[in-house]
Amino acid sequence: MTPPLQHKVALVTGASRGIGRGVALGLGEMGATVYLTGRTLSGRSPQLPFLPGSLEDTAQEVTALGGLGIAVKCDHTDDAQTRAVVERIQNEQGRLDILVNNVWGGYEGLHLWDERGEQWNAPFWEQPTSIWDDMFTAGVRAHYVTSQCAAPLLIAAGGLMVGISFFAAMRHRDTEGIAYFLAKNATDQMALAMANHLRKHGVTSVSLYPGLVRTEAVLQAPAGTFDFSNSESPQFIGRAVAALANDPNVFGKTGQVLVAAELGEEYGFTDLDGKRPRSLRADWEM
Repeated sequence: MTPPLQHKVALVTGASRGIGRGVALGLGEMGATVYLTGRTLSGRSPQLPFLPGSLEDTAQEVTALGGLGIAVKCDHTDDAQTRAVVERIQNEQGRLDILVNNVWGGYEGLHLWDERGEQWNAPFWEQPTSIWDDMFTAGVRAHYVTSQCAAPLLIAAGGLMVGISFFAAMRHRDTEGIAYFLAKNATDQMALAMANHLRKHGVTSVSLYPGLVRTEAVLQAPAGTFDFSNSESPQFIGRAVAALANDPNVFGKTGQVLVAAELGEEYGFTDLDGKRPRSLRADWEM
């Protein structure tokens, strides 16, 4: 049986580890050709040496699952490198069907200057200004520039654009950083605005919320920091993206904010352990 995404080409940014890696694996399961970008081509990240994961590792796993993983080193804070990735895809594949804007530098400061989370939870006037740049330059702006570069190819394919966001965008809590809230909210609004521009071209643009994801960084948190009873593997988010990419009626969702757990209910996929996590929407709407 032919895998449903065998003839589809995807670009997943920030795929050395974490959610990006999981998205790439979810697409690989369905047979897609997946270009993976990030700063860590092999070995360990110089910025985060305590975290495992590299592009080459992810690419090998994608291929082992039945897709084709192609690792491309790229620092998405450099627009020229971003453009070069999209040009390479155009030259090698002649098409791009799926773009997943996942790259995110917003948590690096949490590890590099804030091991105990004190500054992360501090009021904005006590936080380093650099946290804004980490989230908006290596996050929101990187998503915007990648989308700009990829839009002509996505238009030609009638493709799918997904921005990875989070529930923190829904409303601000006094325990959440202001830069974090604004960055995630900007991701959601960008998906909506791009959907408006792309609507007449048949391109679907959505924002996607994971729940609590068992990334490499989250699993290294001190015992008791997280309750994993309703958590998700990174690959579960990938299965959500793959389900969207395989839905012939996905354009009906353009401009929406979607939740991976709710898509699991809709499309019938589960996590690696066969379970289906519960959506956190109600927890954030309270």
